[in-house]
Amino acid sequence: MKIFIKEKVKIMVAVLFLIVAAIMHTEFVLAKVNPASLPEIKNITVYDGEVRTVVKTRGNTFKDVLDSLSQPLRMHDTYWTSTEKLKDGAVLYVERSVPVTIIENDKEKIIYTTQQTVQGAVNDAGYDWRKMMPLEDGLSKVHENMKIHMVPYTARNVVREESVPAGYTMWYDSSLAPDEVVVIQEGTPERRRLEIEEFISDGKVIHESVFKVETLEAGVKGIARTGKRDGAVGWVTTMNATAYHPNDGGGDGITATGTKAGYGTVAVDPSVIPLGSKLYIPQYGEAIAADTGGAIVGHKIDLCMESYEECYQFGRRDVQVFINY
Repeated sequence: MKIFIKEKVKIMVAVLFLIVAAIMHTEFVLAKVNPASLPEIKNITVYDGEVRTVVKTRGNTFKDVLDSLSQPLRMHDTYWTSTEKLKDGAVLYVERSVPVTIIENDKEKIIYTTQQTVQGAVNDAGYDWRKMMPLEDGLSKVHENMKIHMVPYTARNVVREESVPAGYTMWYDSSLAPDEVVVIQEGTPERRRLEIEEFISDGKVIHESVFKVETLEAGVKGIARTGKRDGAVGWVTTMNATAYHPNDGGGDGITATGTKAGYGTVAVDPSVIPLGSKLYIPQYGEAIAADTGGAIVGHKIDLCMESYEECYQFGRRDVQVFINY
């Protein structure tokens, strides 16, 4: 009987020990997963090419973020960061490498580059830009499996004169078709002298760079009517014009807008041409719509002259009126 009681006590002690051990283990596990004991969550903005994502991580290094990307960093890929150490709000930029074929003397070699331009790629490949250059534009964008042809070159400076076609100020005319252009006043081209560095390979100019431009004769813009609104600086219409003197009708020479009337002042119908508009009339010159008149209704305008003789000489005629927007 005593033996039985001893064994029973031993069993109870063992069970109690197991229960205490289990409770302690549970508390230990709970302590390990207690959120308060975990590293803070950091929000990291990742730019991978044109794709922007925000990665949430408890990691301590940028490598932890890189390892979590859907596309791991490859051998020739590179990255750079906005901060030295990983912290909330940091930015990670991933630059993916692409294979590019360099061709020289009919021999090809493949390199992997993260450079964005052709010149950057050939610099990566170890070429000396003072001796070799690509036939392709050095500033053009690199793309996967691109072929770049390298050649030796020499350089020389040349002077060249050229004529630049005259530009035209375009005025919208609703009476014209959208693709129709009518020149009102011819422009004159600009003449200029260029100092150019030419790059020569195998006797041919493969590239050139302008390093100085000197204007020999300034160009003058012409004037044209167009049926297209886009690019027009204003609109043009035909109006019936008369001339008046500031003292006509016993007036005091003060316009409807309160300014003193003089050459360059034009009376208009404000419902057609807003007061204050800048105008150009080929037979008259530049003007301002600053006055009104009882007889000036619709497509009629009255041009202020400096003398009665000028008024009589002008008379009444149809003119083209260019109205700035």
